Amino acid sequence: MKSLKIKEIANAIGADIVCGMPNDVVTRVSHDSRDAGSDALFFCLIGEKNDAHKFIPDVVEAGCTHVVISDIEALRPVTEKGVTALFVKDTKKALQDLAAWYLKEIGVTVIGVTGSVGKTTTKDMLTAICSQRYRTSATKGNYNSDIGLPLTALSLEEGTEVAVLEMGMDRPGQIDLLAKIARPKVAVITTIGSAHLEFFGKRENILKAKMEISNYLGAADSLVVNTDCDLLKPENVRGGYQLITAGRGMQNDYRISDVKNLGEEGFEFTLTNMWRSERFRVPVAGIHNAGNAAIAIAAAAQLNVTMSEAAKGLAGMVLTANRLSYVTNGKIKVLDDTYNASPESMRAAIDQLVATEGGKKIAVLGDMYELGEDTADIHQSMGEYAVGKGVDLVVGVGELGQLAAASAGTSGIMVPTKEKAVKVLRQTVKDGDVILVKASHAMDMGKIVQALIGE
Repeated sequence: MKSLKIKEIANAIGADIVCGMPNDVVTRVSHDSRDAGSDALFFCLIGEKNDAHKFIPDVVEAGCTHVVISDIEALRPVTEKGVTALFVKDTKKALQDLAAWYLKEIGVTVIGVTGSVGKTTTKDMLTAICSQRYRTSATKGNYNSDIGLPLTALSLEEGTEVAVLEMGMDRPGQIDLLAKIARPKVAVITTIGSAHLEFFGKRENILKAKMEISNYLGAADSLVVNTDCDLLKPENVRGGYQLITAGRGMQNDYRISDVKNLGEEGFEFTLTNMWRSERFRVPVAGIHNAGNAAIAIAAAAQLNVTMSEAAKGLAGMVLTANRLSYVTNGKIKVLDDTYNASPESMRAAIDQLVATEGGKKIAVLGDMYELGEDTADIHQSMGEYAVGKGVDLVVGVGELGQLAAASAGTSGIMVPTKEKAVKVLRQTVKDGDVILVKASHAMDMGKIVQALIGE
């Protein structure tokens, strides 16, 4: 974040400076008392479990004397400590308002990315592509929420030209809020899947919620979609903006063809638009990612990034950790896809496991959450899918993961915990085998990966 005076921030968020020095300067914001220092403005956010106002004495002790509060009484323990305090009615809204103001202040062009599957991969691809022409920054980790996105925005350095901001959701209206903050010039929807069906009921409702990313697009702005998703057809996503389509069909603005799976080395594909065709080689596992690459190329093209620049960017890209990435200890290969899981991404990961050269193919599958009334059927179908694709062994971990193993018949082993899974795998796995580990983030299945490769 560029240096900002307290009075500038107060004006941006409609705050009253109740004590302290309006001309003091801060260079970053913090919502975590553990990293608040003398250069930070600490936002006292109120969550379901914690009220950060109670940490004001701790942050002041650590040298942070600039705070945003909604509770005047919280200042009593530090009244003699030289604290500068900005008072607002709602500290989270103040953080969001400051982020929206800051993005305009530094004049950055925003590309917003949402979708049920592939958000982070597409974000990583866009960052690599846009960096070929522009000074580009992007969402770090999973900072894609109503708190994470503002923190990402406020971490951007002055001079950043393009920001690729990931937008996640778990309820209607959340994407609208994030889009209102970010005001993307280019919006991207990767796919409409089954994640969050528990809350939305049907995929059409998920589409409606994801389409909120287009709410603030103007006639000169663009929405980019992957039409290989059955719900992302032009008739469902048109609006008062430029619609850019990518996919395998001939009708697309960017047409995917001749996709070749290179196993752990990634994949190749050809992309054709009205003006030219280009062959791309991408060092990312999974040919399903050809669709993500295509929409990333199409989105960057809206900012005048050429196909040649896109090819160079993609060739050198690096994925965020734990997204369908290979790790090895020199004896076995582990396909680590432990960051999160949905039915669509689990099937794609199984496909990649089968496409990987090696000995036995072993799928370690855990629970997937928020799938609604079809949860049991979906998990059972994963074991059947794996065996049908040629997986040699399905190890089902957890209450739901065991359903996948049960449906795999004699090729399935059910275990209740990660620890039992590691024990079974150590007894089963031989040198040269390939193991996929996949489940929802809350399962913390990365511990299985670490155990297998000896970290």
